[in-house]
Amino acid sequence: MSAPRIVSVRTVDHGVVELPEPAWCVKVHRDDVYRADIHHQGVEQSAVVDVPGTGPVRFLTAFLSQYPFAEHGHRNVAVAVEIDGEHYEFDPAGLGDLAATLTAHALYTLLPLRARLQSLSEEL
Repeated sequence: MSAPRIVSVRTVDHGVVELPEPAWCVKVHRDDVYRADIHHQGVEQSAVVDVPGTGPVRFLTAFLSQYPFAEHGHRNVAVAVEIDGEHYEFDPAGLGDLAATLTAHALYTLLPLRARLQSLSEEL
């Protein structure tokens, strides 16, 4: 097993900061940021739906995320999910709750609406 890769980031408040780079991080680290804004980010993964007349639309983009020097929030690895144009970070329990909410919405809202729409279409 090899040692973790070390990256150097020039910060405006702490000079050059050297830190281990997680293997999952795909983001290029910018210089001249505040140390608290150093961000490790994994590969973005989105749900995609084909919208008639529009084509593929990406939504619920999710990725591994860590702010190792965060003053508030997640210093530990979390999953960031884009909802309404904002990114919200979830720990394992919160991500499980989100998945359960999405599943329940699909089962108890979207699928019944699909059935209702189908019956209305057949009445025409």
